[in-house]
Amino acid sequence: MTVSELYESRKNDPRWNTSYPLDPTDWARYRVAGALPFDDERCLSFYVHIPFCKQLCAFCEYTRMLCPDEKVQNSYIHAVISDIKRFEQQHPGLVLQGFDIGGGTPTALSDDNFSLLMNGYKEVLSGLELTADFEPSIEASFDTLSKNKVKAIANGGIRRLSLGVQTASDSVLDKVNRRGVVAQRMQEWLSVAWGCGIGKVNLDFMYGLKGQNAATIENDLALIEKLKPQQVTLYELRTNWIANKDLPSKHTLFEHYSQYHRGLAALGYQAPFGQNTFSVNDHDMGVSSYIRHRMKEGAPYKGFGISAQSMNRKGVSYNVGKNGLHNALLHRRSFEEEYTYLLPENEIAAKYIAIAAYSGAFSISVLSSLLKQDASQTYREQLDFCFGKGFLRQKGDRIQITEKGFEHYGAVFSLFSNRIPNVD
Repeated sequence: MTVSELYESRKNDPRWNTSYPLDPTDWARYRVAGALPFDDERCLSFYVHIPFCKQLCAFCEYTRMLCPDEKVQNSYIHAVISDIKRFEQQHPGLVLQGFDIGGGTPTALSDDNFSLLMNGYKEVLSGLELTADFEPSIEASFDTLSKNKVKAIANGGIRRLSLGVQTASDSVLDKVNRRGVVAQRMQEWLSVAWGCGIGKVNLDFMYGLKGQNAATIENDLALIEKLKPQQVTLYELRTNWIANKDLPSKHTLFEHYSQYHRGLAALGYQAPFGQNTFSVNDHDMGVSSYIRHRMKEGAPYKGFGISAQSMNRKGVSYNVGKNGLHNALLHRRSFEEEYTYLLPENEIAAKYIAIAAYSGAFSISVLSSLLKQDASQTYREQLDFCFGKGFLRQKGDRIQITEKGFEHYGAVFSLFSNRIPNVD
């Protein structure tokens, strides 16, 4: 199959987006017993997964459950912090690039258990060296915030707060089992966060949800203009996220993203076309240091908690709970890795491409380092095809998606996701 034929076969297939692998069985041959080795990694990031939510949104693919009682919450936090400390002890001399706490909804925890989480976070950091650009982040929702939680975040030194909005349209939210929050209440919470010293607030929005159109997107942009967050992230609804395959066409998704991009640019938010994160600071990608290093460099990270993912240049692993969360798991004293894959270079490169695709670009030098050969030669035919079609452009070391290429970005980026031996 030629590169052109491969592109044509994938361009309208919704499975090709930022997901990799498309099916867990694709990596079955690489599975090994035990944990992903981090002995050669000194500089990395941490991620903590809190799987508890106040409500379960229909679009969410992540491991989560309705928030359990405070005793179960407490037990879970103790186990996660214990796992982090054990990892630190086993890997002395670590330098931390980033530390994100996500979910789920971390702020769905009770005030006392959230304080326990933040105190554990501070204790973990006290024993580690941090990079100069270390910028941790925590996810939250407006309806689970409290003044005590916001103060705990600020006192912990976390200066980036990411809040899910998804859309300002209540009629759209109703279809995905999510309740909206009035704009005035959002504004009040942002004032509280900024007043406590949290300097960066990110708001998450989605496109591709049933009922979204040009009018609802304009309402979203009006809300952003009113709230004035420092950062905005756009997430595309993906077929991987839901069982229902009734999704918008690639062209409709492209039109929705384009409208958001134009509107955000008019409001002063910076992002190259095809990137899903926006910032009022043109030197800031609009993400935490954990995400930034993952997208730009394929940097290693270690995940803690149920179903959390870890990755380095040897492979990828998933903690227990990846294939389903049940109450018995919550009472474990440790959430060890259950699925560990030691991967060949081309598969590590494939995973990097999938992560980098959120930024709309990838680095030739990083790809070459992962492949252990010159990526510009390995992918000469793919590059020539995409440059010739105007799907990609090169700026220094970065290969950036163009506006033309973004409509079928999944098909474009997948051409580079692994070596394709049968290309003519």
